[in-house]
Parts: sequence; C-alpha cells; structure tokens
Amino acid sequence: METNPDSYYIGTIILSILIGLVIVLVLIFIRKIITSILDGVEMTYTFFTNRPAFVHFYLFRKTLTRSQTKILTEQFTFYRRLDAKNQSYFRHRVTTFMQSKVFVGKAGFEITDEVKVLVSATAMMLTFGFRDFSIKAVKNIVIYPTKYFSEVNKVYHKGEFNANLNTLVLSWDSFLDGYRIEDDKLNLGIHEFAHAIHFNCIYQEDINSVIFIDTFNELRALLAKDEILKNKLVSSEYLRHYAFTNDFELLAVILETFIETPQAFRNQFPLIYFKVRQMLNFNFPRY
Repeated sequence: METNPDSYYIGTIILSILIGLVIVLVLIFIRKIITSILDGVEMTYTFFTNRPAFVHFYLFRKTLTRSQTKILTEQFTFYRRLDAKNQSYFRHRVTTFMQSKVFVGKAGFEITDEVKVLVSATAMMLTFGFRDFSIKAVKNIVIYPTKYFSEVNKVYHKGEFNANLNTLVLSWDSFLDGYRIEDDKLNLGIHEFAHAIHFNCIYQEDINSVIFIDTFNELRALLAKDEILKNKLVSSEYLRHYAFTNDFELLAVILETFIETPQAFRNQFPLIYFKVRQMLNFNFPRY
C-alpha cells in the first residue's frame, strides 16, 4: 500500500506542532516552579531583613543622550551624590521611564528634554530602592506652565494624580520651585509621585510593593497606638498640617520631608524615619 506524500508531510507538520506545544507547556510549567521557589526564598529573606533580595538586574542598560545626562548632572542633586555604578543604573531607569510614559504639554507648554528628564528623575529617585520601578499606575504625564483649573473639582491645582485616568498632572513652575529650595519640605513632584506610588503599591504584588504597604500600615498603627509620638509630631509642626488630612496626604508629606530633610527627620522622629527608609528601601548617600 502506497503512502500519500501529502498526508505524510501534513502528519509530520502536525506532529511537530504538537511536540512544540508540549515543549512550550513544559517550559512554562518549569518556569512557574522555579519562580515559585525563588519567590518563596525571597519572601523568607524579606521576612528577616525587610528588604528585597536584590534590586538591580539588567541584561542591557539603556542610557541618556549627552545633553540629557548634562541636565541630570547639573540639576538633580540626588543623582550627583550616587557613585558611578548607581549613576549608570539611574540613567537606565530614567531612560526606560521616559520611553514608557506619554508626556503631554497643556496651555501651550512645550515638552522638552529638561522636562522629561527632571520629571522622570523625580519618579526614579523615589523608586530607586525598588526592583520594579515602572509605576504602572501612571501612563500619562501632563504638564501645565502654571497652576490650572481642574474640571473635576472646580478649583485651581498645582498638581494631582488621577488614578482613574492613569494620569499625573504637574504645573511646571511649581515643580521647579520644589527643587530651588531643597530643604523646605515642599516638593510638588515628590508629593504627586508619592500619591501615584502609594496607589500603585496597593494593587501590585511585587516584593517592594508588599514591603511599602506593610511598613506604611505599621507606621499608621504606630501613630494610632503611641499618642505621645502622634501629639509630638502634630505639635512640632515638623510636618505641615495638611499631612493629617488623610493617609494619602500623610504619606505624601512624609516622603517630601524624608527626601528634603533626612538628618532633621532622623534626629527628631527616628522611629518614623526608619519606617520610611524601610518602605523605600532607601540606602543611599545622606539617608
């Protein structure tokens, strides 16, 4: 009995496809097992250290252009304080973040490299201790030249984070003011990105998000339990009164204060300071 060549080739193709699918499924299964084991190991490590097992791992590092690096070097103090290796990591993260977000200028405002670099650097500073630095809750970054009228609540704003629209909005003059005086505990960029990171961590399950939320909950519990500490914090006016509006504002103001005046924060409220440092996994010069 003769074999139909066409049937033979069709059978061979089908068999090859089936074998390929089986191999893919086996690899996926193996990957899940390995991932589960590694996640378990890291969770154990984190349980004892309150830190991720590692932060930086990049197969290929992206970099900024020479002019963009010049902006970062001349205008961003946090970057200048890093060693050469961490500066390389930071440039990679700023580049990746810039490329993954949509920047939109409003009211005639032009989006320049300076705008993209400094705004992205602010986000990357706050997440430099995170392995996942993407801040998925932010997809669009809208910049106005100055304060703008919000159609949502019918008042003028300097900035806001809209979780429903995955959009962070900033007024450029107020953003720059936040860096002109670096120790007044007022920084619009840090404040709004703090809101975005807080929201993002609530809905993400990566190790840094877990540490961030768990530690913030510990901080909230500490302030609720220790009335002496809470009263001292309020009466000292070290945090501006707006911080006590709600938990989101408390966190945003605390992060502004932590970034801009770390030594004073550590001296006056060491328990709170070290909670914030743990939340951000922030082990960098000055902190």
